[in-house]
Amino acid sequence: MSLLPLVLLQIQAAASPIPGRGSPVVTIPRIEAEIEIDGRLTEPAWAQAVRLGEFSQYQPVDGRPAEERTDVLVWYSPTAIHFGIVAHDRQPGSIHATVSDRDNIGNDDNVTIYLDTFNDRRRAFFFGVNPLGVQDDGVRSEGSGTSAASIFGGNIDRSPDFIYQSKGMLTDSGYVVEVRIPFKSLRFPGSGPQRWAVNFVRDTRRTGYQDTWTDVRRANASFLTQAGTLGGLHDLRRGVVTEVQPFVTAAAAGAVDATTGGFDRGAIDPSAGANLKLGFTNMALDATVNPDFSQVESDAGLVTVNERFALFLPERRPFFLEGIELFSTPNQLVYTRQIVDPVAGAKFTGKFGGLNVAYLGAVDDPGPGHAVFNIARLRHDLRGTSAAGLTYTDRIEGDAYNRVVAGDTRIIFGKLYFVQGQLGGSWTRDAAGTRHAPIWEAEFDRTGRAWGFNYQVNALGRGFETRAGFVPRSDVVAAHAFNRFSLYGARGALLESFTVFAGPNRVWRYGDFLSRGPIEGDEMVNLMSRLRGGWAVDGSLRHGFVTFDSTVYARYTVGDSTTVYQPAARLDNAFSGSLRVATPTFRMFNADLRLQRGEVAIFPEAAEGRETRVTSSLEVRPSASVRAGLSGTYSRITRRRDGSEFARTLIPRLRAEYQPSRSLFFRVVGEYQSQRRADLRDPLTGTPLSIGGVAQPRTESGRFRMDWLVSLEPTPGTVAFFGYGATYVGPDASEFSSLTRNADGFFLKLAYLFRR
Repeated sequence: MSLLPLVLLQIQAAASPIPGRGSPVVTIPRIEAEIEIDGRLTEPAWAQAVRLGEFSQYQPVDGRPAEERTDVLVWYSPTAIHFGIVAHDRQPGSIHATVSDRDNIGNDDNVTIYLDTFNDRRRAFFFGVNPLGVQDDGVRSEGSGTSAASIFGGNIDRSPDFIYQSKGMLTDSGYVVEVRIPFKSLRFPGSGPQRWAVNFVRDTRRTGYQDTWTDVRRANASFLTQAGTLGGLHDLRRGVVTEVQPFVTAAAAGAVDATTGGFDRGAIDPSAGANLKLGFTNMALDATVNPDFSQVESDAGLVTVNERFALFLPERRPFFLEGIELFSTPNQLVYTRQIVDPVAGAKFTGKFGGLNVAYLGAVDDPGPGHAVFNIARLRHDLRGTSAAGLTYTDRIEGDAYNRVVAGDTRIIFGKLYFVQGQLGGSWTRDAAGTRHAPIWEAEFDRTGRAWGFNYQVNALGRGFETRAGFVPRSDVVAAHAFNRFSLYGARGALLESFTVFAGPNRVWRYGDFLSRGPIEGDEMVNLMSRLRGGWAVDGSLRHGFVTFDSTVYARYTVGDSTTVYQPAARLDNAFSGSLRVATPTFRMFNADLRLQRGEVAIFPEAAEGRETRVTSSLEVRPSASVRAGLSGTYSRITRRRDGSEFARTLIPRLRAEYQPSRSLFFRVVGEYQSQRRADLRDPLTGTPLSIGGVAQPRTESGRFRMDWLVSLEPTPGTVAFFGYGATYVGPDASEFSSLTRNADGFFLKLAYLFRR
C-alpha cells in the first residue's frame, strides 16, 4: 500500500476534524510511545491523535473558509508533543519546496505552529516547516509592531534555534510533515497540569493565501488572543536543561600597508571560549566567556550621502539576538550593537506568575579602557492582554556614565483598541559635564478590519542620550495621525483587497511644542492593492516641508572669502511619489520593483533638489538546492537651480547559495557601492562653499565587498564555519576595473553543543 492511503486511514481513524472557529479548547491524548520521525504518520499512535481542521482564510480576506484543506494531528508523550500536518493541494505540482537554510523558508509553502505555553496570549514559540521538513523557528511577541498600518503585527524574532525534529515529503495530493517538539526545548509554568494556547498558519505560495486554524480576524488588536487552547497536558518530563558549547575560532586578516603600499597578512589569531545555559521550566541563565561575536555576513549597503542622522543596522550576533524580544520597548532604548567588542556576557530571562524578567550584562573593550553595560527589563501582565513595564540601562566607563530609566504601559480594550504610554529620562556624565533630559510617548490605536488609525506623540528632550540604545535624534517632539481604510473584493475577484493609508507627520523642537510652528513635516497617502494570484501594486504621494537649522551652517563661508553663508530658511511644498510592483512568489522566482521621484532637501547645501530612486530585487530558485538573490539601489539627486548632479549612488548586491542537504550549505555574497558627490555650492549663485575655511571638493569612490562561506550545522549549536571576505576600493565610482584589494580575512569556527 502506498504512503498516501496509509496517511488517509490515519486521518480517518482520528475521527472528524475539530474546527478552529470560536477558538475552542481541545483535550489532546497522552500516549506512552516513542516513534521514528520519518514524515509518514503510519505508527499506531497517530490513529489515537486528536484531529484539527477546517481552517479559515486570513490573507488576503479574513473570515472565509480556506481554499485548501489542512489537517493537523496532535498527541503527546511524557517527553514531547507531536504534530502531524497533512496539507492538501488541488495543484500539487505547484507546491514550492526547497532544501533551504534554517529560517529561510519564506518563499516555500509552509505551516507554522504557534505554542503559547504560558497561555498569557502575549508571547508564543513558533515552529515552522516547509513540505520537506526544513525548519523555521523563533518567538512571536505581541505589543511591538502592531499599528493601523500593519494589522497582523507583532514582533517576530527568528534568532533562537530550538532543537526539534521534523521530516516531510511531497505526495500526490499535497504534502505531509511530521514534527516532534521535546519539552526540553520549551518553557512553561511549573510541573503541574498545563493549558497551552495554540494556532497553526499555512502559507500557500502559489496563491499567496494564508490560512489559520482558528478564524483569526483583522478587527482585533492581537493575533495571539485569537488562538485555541490545548488541554490535557500533565506530568511532563523536562528537568533542568544544561547546555555547554565550547568553541574555537581562528582568523587571518590582511590589509594594505599605509607606508609601503604592499599587502601584508598578519599572523593567524586563534581564540577559544564557551557558552553556558541552564534552562528551568520558567527561567534560563546564559553566560559566555571570551565570546565569538563575529558576523558571517556583512551588512547590506545603504544610501548615506544625504542623510542627517545615523541609520539603524540590525543586530546579527547570536548571543545578543536570542531573547532580544524580551527587551522590546517603545522607542529603541535597547540596541546591543552599542556593545562593540565584548569580553564576557551574562543574561537572565524568566517569567514568575505575571512578571517577566530580563537582564543582560556585558563587559566591553572598545579601547582604550573597558565599559560595563547593564540592561534590565521588567514587564508585568495586567488584566486581559495589557501590560506595564520598566526599563533600565547603563553604560559605565571609568567616571563617565549614561543611565536611562523609563516606564511604559500598554492597555488593550474593546478588542480593537490600545493606548500606550512611556515616561522616563536619561542621566549622563562625561567630559562635557552632567546633564539630564526627559523622554515620553503617548499612542492611541484602533485595529479594525475596514477602518483603523494610529495617533502618536513621541518626545525626546534636548540632550537625551542612550548609549545602550538607538535614538538618532533628540530635542524633538514628533507626532502623526494616520488613518487606514480597507476594501475587500469578492471571492475570485481580480482586486482582492485595497487599502488607503494616509495622514500628517509633524516635528517640533522640544521647547517649541505647541507654542511655535513645526520645523518639518509632511502629508502622505499610501495606496496598497492586492490582486488575484498574489500580485501587489502600491503607490504613494507626499507633500512635505523642512526647516534648515542655521546652526549647522555656522562655519560655512562663500568661496575663499570670509563671507558667512546665509542658508535658505526652509523648503516648502516638496512633492514626491512612488510606485511599486511585486510579483507573486512563483515556483522558480519572485521580483519586486519600486520607483520614487520627487523634490527633496539637499542638506549639505541647504538647497532644493530632485531625487530619482529605484530599488529592485529578484529571487531565483532554479532547483530545490540552488538559490540566488539580486538586489539593487540607484539614487540620483540633482539641484533644482541648474539641474546639475549633486550626488549619485549605485549599490548592486548578489547573494547565491547552494545547499545539497539541510545541514550543509555554500554561500557567496558580493556587493558593489559606487558613490559620487559634487563639490558644495551656494544654491543661489553657484559659488563654491567652504566649511571652517576648508574647501569641499567633489568626492568619488568605488567599493566592492565579497564574502564566501561554507557552513555545516548538523544540529543547532554544533557548527563548522569556514569563510573568506575581501574588500576592494578605488577612486573612480564608474570603473569597476580600477578597484584594488584593500583588506581581507579568512576565518574558521568550530563549536559543539553538549545538551542534557
